[in-house]
Amino acid sequence: MLAGCRILVPRDGDAAMRAEAEIRARGGVSVRVPLIATVPPADPDAFAAAIAAWNAGEFDWLAVTSAAGAAAVIAAGAHPGRIAAVGPATVAALATGGLTATLRPDHEFTGAALGAALGAELRSAPAAPRRVLLALAEGAGTDLERALGDAGHLVTRVAAYRTVPAPRDPARDRVVDDVDAILVTSGSVAREVAVRFLPLPAGLRLVAIGPPTARVLAELGLTPDVVAERHTIAGMLDALAAARPHSIPPHHTGEPA
Repeated sequence: MLAGCRILVPRDGDAAMRAEAEIRARGGVSVRVPLIATVPPADPDAFAAAIAAWNAGEFDWLAVTSAAGAAAVIAAGAHPGRIAAVGPATVAALATGGLTATLRPDHEFTGAALGAALGAELRSAPAAPRRVLLALAEGAGTDLERALGDAGHLVTRVAAYRTVPAPRDPARDRVVDDVDAILVTSGSVAREVAVRFLPLPAGLRLVAIGPPTARVLAELGLTPDVVAERHTIAGMLDALAAARPHSIPPHHTGEPA
């Protein structure tokens, strides 16, 4: 499917290893260049207190919106309960810590979709407003929070982690000249692509994990060649494989903002 295609993986750790396995399974070649890293939140005490409150039964639901968030709640000692996860990667990450996701969206794996799915679940069992703890990235969007708040539920938002730029290695960054595609897995990755790699080589393909990331690329003056319909690494690679035989005009020749 992707025989010989050199694909830049923008993360390190378990996320990178999962992506590399998916690339190998399709005949591609992974090139790991970490662009972002996950670190503790600016206020770790607030996060610890929120998880302690969850463990004490002060919330009805815990919503987790990424594999990094899952790792954070596991490390903080979160107990099992009614947990809503944004997608399959988050479900799998929760499972590594013995936590089972009660609910996740069926198709679109975004905060808005999670808000819709959880809202529908709560409407199916009418009761007093539910207390929902959102464990999010610092600076994450408000789609999930707004969807639940608009439905009358009591939402507490807490930063579980921060995403920061990974250390720069100019020599390593030059590998962009030798890759065919970059997996743009988040808005944070999109911003680092713009900071590090502009002007991008003609013909290099940007693969966005979904519409929110595609919008960030557009705000940065970059047009994604492929936007995955399934918001997973596997979905990104399948979308790239489907697009690869067709001509996509060279692009991304602008200067950094």
